[in-house]
Amino acid sequence: MVIILEKLFVVQLQICDHHFQNQFRKFYQQLKVVNKVTEIKNVYQIGMNLYKVEIDKSKIALRVSDNTVIIGCFLKNQFYVSGI
Repeated sequence: MVIILEKLFVVQLQICDHHFQNQFRKFYQQLKVVNKVTEIKNVYQIGMNLYKVEIDKSKIALRVSDNTVIIGCFLKNQFYVSGI
């Protein structure tokens, strides 16, 4: 599969700890070799061509079109701390 990382996601991923980043890398490697994203553990369809993957306590949005997966942003980022 062709994988595209949105700029916003890359920025959000940088605030995550190294353990989480390693878990994401494993998911990314699996994504390269599967035929369908649902073949990967903890990937769920949430709409037409929209999926989410749960890694640890975080959730990441995926958009799938043909053989391309776009990783858009975090739906929930356990490492994000608001300024409130």
